[in-house]
Amino acid sequence: MLSDSTTAALSAWTSERRRAARVPALSAAVGRAGRVAWTGTVGTGVGTVVGPEHAFRVGSITKPMVAVAVLRLDAAGAVRLEDPVGRYLPDAPAPDATLVQLLTHTAGLPAEPAGAWWERAGGTTWADLAALAPLAAPGGQHHYSNVGFAVLGRLLEQLHGRAWDAVLRDEVWTPLGMAATGRVPAGPHATGFAVHPHADLVHAEPVAGYGAMGPAGEVWSTPSDLVRFASWLVAAGPAGAWDAAHDARTPGGGDAVLPLAARRRMCAPLVVVDEPGAPWTTAWGLGVSVHHEDGVRSAGHGGSVPGFTAAVRADVVTGDVVAACGSSTAGFGEVTSLLRTLADAEPAAAADPFATPSDHDDRADLLDLAGTWYWGPQPFTVRVGADGGLALVADRPGGRASQFARTGPREWVGTVGGYWRGETLRVVERAGRAVALDVGTFCFTRTPYDPDVDVPGGHDAAGWRPLR
Repeated sequence: MLSDSTTAALSAWTSERRRAARVPALSAAVGRAGRVAWTGTVGTGVGTVVGPEHAFRVGSITKPMVAVAVLRLDAAGAVRLEDPVGRYLPDAPAPDATLVQLLTHTAGLPAEPAGAWWERAGGTTWADLAALAPLAAPGGQHHYSNVGFAVLGRLLEQLHGRAWDAVLRDEVWTPLGMAATGRVPAGPHATGFAVHPHADLVHAEPVAGYGAMGPAGEVWSTPSDLVRFASWLVAAGPAGAWDAAHDARTPGGGDAVLPLAARRRMCAPLVVVDEPGAPWTTAWGLGVSVHHEDGVRSAGHGGSVPGFTAAVRADVVTGDVVAACGSSTAGFGEVTSLLRTLADAEPAAAADPFATPSDHDDRADLLDLAGTWYWGPQPFTVRVGADGGLALVADRPGGRASQFARTGPREWVGTVGGYWRGETLRVVERAGRAVALDVGTFCFTRTPYDPDVDVPGGHDAAGWRPLR
């Protein structure tokens, strides 16, 4: 799928990063068009060479997987994301915090549970967590909280009646083909070490059972499985990435796990990470971190626990995905450069970030809406998606762009794109013909200020004329 020169560049990145960071074992994978396109592993474990089939602890990359299961409950009507968690877990810490606030780390909860260092000591109970006092009222600034995702894992257990990892196995990992992912290793796995900062020495790290804190970071996985997950999550690229590549052949995958609109909601930036003296490059969606660096927006997550670090990032436009896992507490650095290495070595095909892949075709009655419309004098293009959704895109760089999901015969609501997200698009008809679009009260016409349309505020009586 990738050229020899591209795979050589990716292998060189992995080897150089492993050498520079002094990581015992480093494993990486790349995804393109919804498929694993390359894997590379360098280093050793205990008496064995580590290969791409070896699992690593991926730490907090557990969190977006938990978030998917929570959004499935919302999609099924079992919860509402805007509800306080106390409605479902009366003994939760910060019971007034909403599920959205827990997912975006704005619930006011502390980062860690009380007591010994839980990532090494393990054994945290729900009673330990229920006794925690919030640091702040819900809805304030972003404050990363492992505790918040332990609460969401408890929510899954209470509403499903089984362990949180059993829910993820049945509803996320198995349908998405993530056979190497689990709360415990499903096959061969790497050993995690602390590497001495001033000598070529290692110290084996313990693998503790996290108890109630497990949903915050106990999962094992491989870079290939992380690529599968992130490819499905962003479903981007010219072919709709994961959905187009897998839906027809993977029962229960794609939209059956979580509809595309909900996945895009997960990856939409909701809360800015405000670090003093630093630019705003990172935000949080629903269980997903969103980065905007060097003109590229990516969605994903990082993870670290004693002995292991991991990261996965997906370009939300091209659908390119990179993932890496290392067996060192100190880590191996960021993976955005691996995403750039892939793009520089072999650019992805042009992609439509507003594509709406679907298994059915509802476009036949909407072709009269496709094409150019004018918001005042400014041209926009309406594109009709395969599921009957509409994309409204300005015909100039950096202009407004939104995607709308169909809610009625001639009505849509904005789902992607900041300005018109949540706003309604209605078709204005005359004698059965579409003459205008009402988009959140703004009037779009087929020609600039079409004189045959009742434009709010009226028309210049002299019409369009030269400026003298």
